[in-house]
Amino acid sequence: MLLKFFNRGTGKGQTAVEYLLKETDTNGIKREPQPELLAGDPQQVINLIDSLDFKHKYNSGVISFAPTDNPTPAEQQAIIDSFEQTAFAGLQTDQYSILWIKHCHTNSNRVELHFITPRVELTTGKSLNIAPPGWDNYFRPWRDECNESHQWASPDDPNRARTYHPGYHALIDAQNLRLSESGQPIQTREDYRKVITNYLGENIKLGHINNREDIIQTLKQTGFEITRTGQDYLTVYREDIGQKVRLKGGIYSASWRLGERLTTETSSRQSEDRTDSQSRIRQTQTELAARIQQRTQYHHSRYTTAETEDRDSTQVVSPPTRTNSYEPLSRFLHRQLGDDSLLSQPTPTDTDSTERSEPIEPEDLGDRTVPNRPREIHHPPTQERIPNRLEVQEQTLLKALDNEDEPTRTRTTANLIQLCHSIRTGQTTTKRTNRQLTDTNSILTTINQQLEQQSRTIAECLSRHQQHLTRLKMKREQELERFKTEINLVEYAQHQGYQLDKNKTSQNCIVLKDNAGDKILIGRHIADDHYFYYSVRDDRDSGSIIDFVQKRKNFNLGEVRKELRPWINNSYSPTSRTANESIPQPKPVTRDRHKTLVEFESFSESAYHPYLKTRGISQQTATAKRFERTIYSDRRNNAIFPHLDREGVCGYEIRNQDFKGFSSGGTKGLWCSRSFPSDSRLVICESPIDCLSYHQIYPNDKTRYLATGGSISELQKDLLKGAFEKIHAQGGEIILAVDRDDAGDKLTLELLKIAPEGARISLAIPQDLKDWNEVLKAKIVEHRQQQIQPSQSRGMELGM
Repeated sequence: MLLKFFNRGTGKGQTAVEYLLKETDTNGIKREPQPELLAGDPQQVINLIDSLDFKHKYNSGVISFAPTDNPTPAEQQAIIDSFEQTAFAGLQTDQYSILWIKHCHTNSNRVELHFITPRVELTTGKSLNIAPPGWDNYFRPWRDECNESHQWASPDDPNRARTYHPGYHALIDAQNLRLSESGQPIQTREDYRKVITNYLGENIKLGHINNREDIIQTLKQTGFEITRTGQDYLTVYREDIGQKVRLKGGIYSASWRLGERLTTETSSRQSEDRTDSQSRIRQTQTELAARIQQRTQYHHSRYTTAETEDRDSTQVVSPPTRTNSYEPLSRFLHRQLGDDSLLSQPTPTDTDSTERSEPIEPEDLGDRTVPNRPREIHHPPTQERIPNRLEVQEQTLLKALDNEDEPTRTRTTANLIQLCHSIRTGQTTTKRTNRQLTDTNSILTTINQQLEQQSRTIAECLSRHQQHLTRLKMKREQELERFKTEINLVEYAQHQGYQLDKNKTSQNCIVLKDNAGDKILIGRHIADDHYFYYSVRDDRDSGSIIDFVQKRKNFNLGEVRKELRPWINNSYSPTSRTANESIPQPKPVTRDRHKTLVEFESFSESAYHPYLKTRGISQQTATAKRFERTIYSDRRNNAIFPHLDREGVCGYEIRNQDFKGFSSGGTKGLWCSRSFPSDSRLVICESPIDCLSYHQIYPNDKTRYLATGGSISELQKDLLKGAFEKIHAQGGEIILAVDRDDAGDKLTLELLKIAPEGARISLAIPQDLKDWNEVLKAKIVEHRQQQIQPSQSRGMELGM
């Protein structure tokens, strides 16, 4: 085992803690097993670290064990407690905060106990550094004492021979093993150890086991796997137990022999090793105690408050040392071996009892008192075989028969004959019962086979039924899909009394009305080719043909199926129209396009919108035949200017005194005035208001108007190119009446690029004002001033 402090501590607490707890390492490789939080509150540690204004905010490090150390969970907790008592000597647990995280993801089964602690004493807020310069010298005695006590690998002596290897931590406890003599289920490793030890003890009594090699062979014969062997332990595993069990000390020692003692040489060498080990332990403990005492005094002098002084006065601070005094051999064996300790003691005899009944005088050992003597394991001498209980009873019975008279012998013989008869009768009954049980078992086997066959038959029926239901469900879903795609909703609506509004209908949107005043718009989704409808009167009335039928006839889904099946099975014959009458089919569009059409259908055409008056547009201009169906009003009294593409309305501009916008989901096309065959000029402006203003300033019955709504897209370029080619083919003129700014100049260059070669193009740009609406408003002001001046002149003449 070794201890290392990392050269970090100036960053954020979140980064340091998450590095220890996250599922992957710095290379992105998943840690297996995952890090395990042993102690501490991660969020509390993060908050403490981030709240400090010190440059060095935390200490972090690791206690790393060699793969062969393999500390148990209890040993890991003990080493954590010991480290805290050493590092925070003299402090209570509420005076510091520390986080412990266990890593076992290395390929060599190495256990690493990582820790991170904020560098602050919690009661005073002062800096607390547990690893100042020279920390290695302070913690070395603690490290050496732990390694010596547990026989762990030392970084200072990597080549030393080791005879003790602690086992793995507890795995999942098995619950099905029934080996205990009491017949109770085994729940813990200690139960397994007792059962295995008792079983081996019986074999030792019977003379089947004489040494540890015999123990290993016996365990293998009973189904155990020997996973590890050591000088004083065996680790075994069996599948029905489900976990490894370590058998330690006593009969499991490599040197154990039945009836033999350690040789003088072995005993002497073990005694010397123990003496050297204990000497090193006492030396490191002495050095560690002195250093802990120094740190305790320093911590008390630096962090003592009124509260901690009162608390410390009632407590005794002691270094985390281990007791190394020896104990009697019998107590040691019982503590280490449990039930095994009985096997290491000689079986008492009558002679021993007699000898033990006499008082034993204590021997004066001088310096060789029990705590100072090396321990010696005593192996019992070979004893003579003791007759078992049956043999004793047999000898007693024969002796009684020899001493009794003939009547007694006769009576005993009669009793034996009766006993034999009873035994034979019992055997006959047992055989008969066994035959009945065999017959019953055969019947149960037959019944079980029949039940299994019935179960398979039922499972097959259920499977076929499930497949049938799946096919039926798919068929019903396919039927609904056919309703939505194969039935022309326009035709079905006409069958229900709706009539086509040809003036409002476009190739993307079919408009129908009924006698009750309901108005619907029908289209098709480009994504799934479903027919759908929207009601202009009710926003909630929309959906597929299924929704159309349910909301108008109040049908459930089953009744809807009956209603629509004739329409997909070719059994419906139209009665409300002539055979030659064609039913329009809407061209598939996106949902946004159809939403725009539905919204636009709810607008009303405006003869003279108030917004136009504020911009200087006269009623004569707004109501001119040239601008019919180009200006609308919505429910909020906003002015609406529709944009068109080759398929109809694709979006609309929204204008008011304080608002300017475009339809949500719509696409910019071109605002277009009406066109007539006699038109000879085409005026292009940036907005509909500019087109109306230009017409009011320069009225001409042979001029058509287009507005781009600002900068132009590729779609708009294509639409403008078609309009240019059309007016050019008629021999007309193209007038570019754009704004007097950078955007207008850019638009002019783009329009010139798409104009056909040889076309007559004129530029009409305001001289001193930004756009044509400002020119119009300036002319209106000028005209009013001209009207005021003559009236003032006439007044002056009358006064004279």
